[in-house]
Amino acid sequence: MHTEERRSILRLTFGTVGVFGLGLLLDWPLSFIGAVFAALFLQAPAAMPIKVALKLFVFATLLMLVSWLAFSLLAPYPLVFLGGVAIAIVLSFGWSIAGAGILPGVLALMAAMMIPNIIVQSEELALVFVAWIPANLLIAGFASALSFTLFPAEPVAAGGAKPKKAKQDFDPVRRLVRMSMVTVPFALAFFLFGWSALLVLFFVAILSQQLAAMPAAGKGVAKAMLTANMLGAGIAIVFYEINVIAPSVVTAILLAVFLCVALGALSKSKHPLAPAAGSALTTVLVVYGGSIAPFSDEADVKSIVRVVQIGLSAMIVIVAYTVVDEFLPERSAAGQSS
Repeated sequence: MHTEERRSILRLTFGTVGVFGLGLLLDWPLSFIGAVFAALFLQAPAAMPIKVALKLFVFATLLMLVSWLAFSLLAPYPLVFLGGVAIAIVLSFGWSIAGAGILPGVLALMAAMMIPNIIVQSEELALVFVAWIPANLLIAGFASALSFTLFPAEPVAAGGAKPKKAKQDFDPVRRLVRMSMVTVPFALAFFLFGWSALLVLFFVAILSQQLAAMPAAGKGVAKAMLTANMLGAGIAIVFYEINVIAPSVVTAILLAVFLCVALGALSKSKHPLAPAAGSALTTVLVVYGGSIAPFSDEADVKSIVRVVQIGLSAMIVIVAYTVVDEFLPERSAAGQSS
């Protein structure tokens, strides 16, 4: 294994476990979301500048606050409220397609789906989320910067100019329709059936953006995403059962260290499951972290139930994207006129 690959594994482990472990020790709300953000940042080849992290914090704060204000006003009017949720999801995807990026797109979907769902339960509880989602994002940004400082990435070789990004050629309207056809019905079902599994909505926000970033869902992509989520779900169940046997913060931190080292090494290997390692890490942090988090609205729900909820949601979203891809395939911008 090359030096840079070892450093990247150390960065991933230090930053992710640092946020995950401190969140458990200091008992701050939604710390597992901070660990997920840290893991996403640390899988990048370069550090996120502090200025960018601060801008994301301000953006996330304003976004969550606007969502809270808007949907608090719409809460007494169910039909208008549901229409607002649908419009917010479509706008989130439209903004992402316009070039906002995956992370801002995930934040927008969280504001469009999670905040309204919590407002239905409690406006005061929703305010806690409004404050702590951006806070965890900022904490993850600082953890990422510190990790890259302690374990620096190799500098770009002299004369090695960055390759220009190929211009994306796709029909934005068609892609927006494809993405909305999958996610909007799923999100509205949560409100219509009174579901409150917030971890599922958070997970679906990430999964939707990952699938949306791909040019076409396709059977190969669907199989890879399902493999990643099954792998992550299986690990989360094992971790939860170990935590039941040895209920301690130390146990959870040691398991997180093992997770990051193992999946980090897997991602750098030539194993067939290597491409699934990153998504599996996210799944484990969401399911396992959400199951043992001190701040939980469903403390009596066992990890196995969360795994089933998230697993079914992943299958529904991935299969839906595959079906939509079959009947409404991606096409280039040049194909709009044909």
